[in-house]
Amino acid sequence: MAGEASSGAEKSWEGQSEFSSCIFCRIANNEEKNTELLPCENEDLVCFKDIKPAAPHHYLVVPKKHVGNCKTLTKDHVPLVQTMMDVGRTILEHNNVTDAEEIRFSYWGSICKYI
Repeated sequence: MAGEASSGAEKSWEGQSEFSSCIFCRIANNEEKNTELLPCENEDLVCFKDIKPAAPHHYLVVPKKHVGNCKTLTKDHVPLVQTMMDVGRTILEHNNVTDAEEIRFSYWGSICKYI
């Protein structure tokens, strides 16, 4: 993030071969041809359906910029995580899921899940 020394954990996925093993970076880079990206109104995020859904509307919102795991998050990531949550809610609303009791949020690796 701005003003931080780079630890190597946060680099753009574009042209970063070291992240070729990260499934989420490959999806964000559209290298996983079996994963259909859903319309996402944020240019820094991608959204797609979970390959093993735990609910009828199980979507993942992933930042295009690599985030190693939740242990690498800092207070500077709060706006990113909030935006991920907002995008997830929008995707759910577009699919007529509006009951807050039905929405579950979790963070694993570099993804924001909505079930």
